[in-house]
Amino acid sequence: MRSDPASIPVSTQSPGAVSRPFVPGAWGASSILVFLVVVLLLSTRAGQLLNDPDSQWHMAIGRWIIAHRTVPWTDLFSHTFAGSPWIAKEWASQSLFYGAYAVAGWWGVCMLTILVVAGSLAGLHLWLQRRVSATAALLAITAVFVVLAPHLLARPHILTVPVLLVWMTGLVAALERGRAPSFWLIPVMVAWANLHGSYPIGLVIAGILAGEGVLSGSRSEWIGRALRWARFLALATVASCLTPYGYVPFLVNLGLFNSGESLPFIDEWQPLGLNGVGIVAVAMFIGSIVVLLTAPRKTLFRLGVVTLLGVMMIRHARFADLFVLAAPILVAGPAMARFPALRGAPTIAASRGLGLIILACTVAAITVAALVSPRPSEAMTPQAALDAARARRLTGPVYNDYDFGGFLIRSGVPTFIDGRSDQLFLGGFMNGLDRALAASEPDRFAALLARYRVTWALVRREGRSADQLRRLEGWRLLHEDETAAVYHQAGDAPAAR
Repeated sequence: MRSDPASIPVSTQSPGAVSRPFVPGAWGASSILVFLVVVLLLSTRAGQLLNDPDSQWHMAIGRWIIAHRTVPWTDLFSHTFAGSPWIAKEWASQSLFYGAYAVAGWWGVCMLTILVVAGSLAGLHLWLQRRVSATAALLAITAVFVVLAPHLLARPHILTVPVLLVWMTGLVAALERGRAPSFWLIPVMVAWANLHGSYPIGLVIAGILAGEGVLSGSRSEWIGRALRWARFLALATVASCLTPYGYVPFLVNLGLFNSGESLPFIDEWQPLGLNGVGIVAVAMFIGSIVVLLTAPRKTLFRLGVVTLLGVMMIRHARFADLFVLAAPILVAGPAMARFPALRGAPTIAASRGLGLIILACTVAAITVAALVSPRPSEAMTPQAALDAARARRLTGPVYNDYDFGGFLIRSGVPTFIDGRSDQLFLGGFMNGLDRALAASEPDRFAALLARYRVTWALVRREGRSADQLRRLEGWRLLHEDETAAVYHQAGDAPAAR
């Protein structure tokens, strides 16, 4: 017999304690179907998972880490900031991506990404089905996938999706049971801290939810609960420092927001757009707030977390994945408690028809995954241009467009600028570059190149960099194709005919 959530005493459990016991059957089968459908959908667009120049330098740094069996402490990959302090704070993800690349090339990188995303969404679907109806769970997963879609790239953040889900469901499980979180979440934080720099938000979320964990009990329990939550938070904070760099990654993350120089130049750090994805994300935000406001005294701290993540998402689109994964977990319990219609019917055995659908999707997913041959977009891999520069034996420091930085690192060419702008290319460098490119006269741009002793350039065929280079006295065009152009100082090599 299942207890009515409304009858659960506040002194023993939180308002989210509305999960149903897991019973194998259609729940598991439908979650397997979610997994297969996501694998199939992402396999058909596998190449788009590599449509970010950062994927290339993340893989290249993983290659360096594995080859040297250590992690870097200074910049080894640019000439403008060579020797400056720099850490590979996402070293574990980078090593995993390179491992996948070493085994199966870019196909391996894409399949690692696809399996992580599909497994995570299937796990979230299974978790939701224990709390809400099958229809509500499917609608939630669909909305999550829609919002996640632009962020589905072969980059370190994607490997933290299952980690975030385990962390959030573990915290909510603790609230539902009226206990401090399980110590099994401590190694989850260790993994998160080594995979991606977003782990501080996990500590912040746990700290906010601790308020519910303490105050949902009777007053006589507050001190005991507070001590247990404080112990967990202290251990989790210590665990987040168990990286090759200790606590330094935390300081790097803090410095990114304190400086903020690079943020205006990076698309994912811009405000959430009001396109289709943005509308779905905002609708989820508003819906979550409305549900939690139906019982504000009981859900105050969940409301705080949802509001924090929602505001972060609206200000910086890159945080949409954090919000869209955490919000359903925080809202599912209170939604079911407040709206009984959301409760699902008792589970039934999987039907033969569902089994046939799963079989068909399995065959389709395996077939499509086996046939695709993904690789980074030619727009981010100017191989022909680099080959032309090497054929003419161009040497010396290069000037490159931002989006070519990852390719150059992978190719062993020290960059002028690249995607590691959370730690490098600051101190006025990016602002100075932007002003030089925007200048009406080429003198400022020429002075910038002279400062860093640049002797050749690899840039997009059309753009501000190419416009400036065409106007520079003593610079000549060596190579041009649909993707890129190579310029060099006169006398360094013969011009292309």
